[in-house]
Amino acid sequence: MTSRYKKQLTAFVFFLLFLIAWTVLIYQFSPNEIVENLGIGNGYLVAFIAAFLAGISTFTSAPYALLVVTLGAGGLSPFLIGLISAFGLFLGDSTSYLLGYYGHHVVPNGLQEELQKVHAWLMARKRVWVIPVFIFLYGAFFPLSNDFVVISFGLARYPFWRVMAPLALGGVIFNMILAYLGKYGVRYFF
Repeated sequence: MTSRYKKQLTAFVFFLLFLIAWTVLIYQFSPNEIVENLGIGNGYLVAFIAAFLAGISTFTSAPYALLVVTLGAGGLSPFLIGLISAFGLFLGDSTSYLLGYYGHHVVPNGLQEELQKVHAWLMARKRVWVIPVFIFLYGAFFPLSNDFVVISFGLARYPFWRVMAPLALGGVIFNMILAYLGKYGVRYFF
């Protein structure tokens, strides 16, 4: 077993243990009890921190989404949860974008040439609106990690605000959907 495989297996095991622990926690305590124990102010802080960590790591996206749903079901304002967690996600995703943008020198020369072609295509005047719309829709409706998008666009040297502004707006929508799902959808399951 290589050390890289061991690290990946360890990360997967911790992720799986977190999901199991979260499931047990949800079945032992209602979302209202969780929010009551956290406190309202701390609930928003936990949402921000969890979203920030989800933004800087690919593997923490699912637990953060479960947390947003739980806090919404626990009685916190879905609107505020959506805004606060989207801001945390924006900050975390910004670090991933900057990693891609300034880490381009570690990319092999052949791939850099291809990325420059992608950058030229992305910046073409007739297609300038398509990419932000795609990024917005990805952020708003796809429950996958944003790291793939932001690092790729960073490597392609696509402008920061053209990536992050639509992604942040999409993140607000996505997080509000999760929080409202928790607030109104929990009745159907508990």
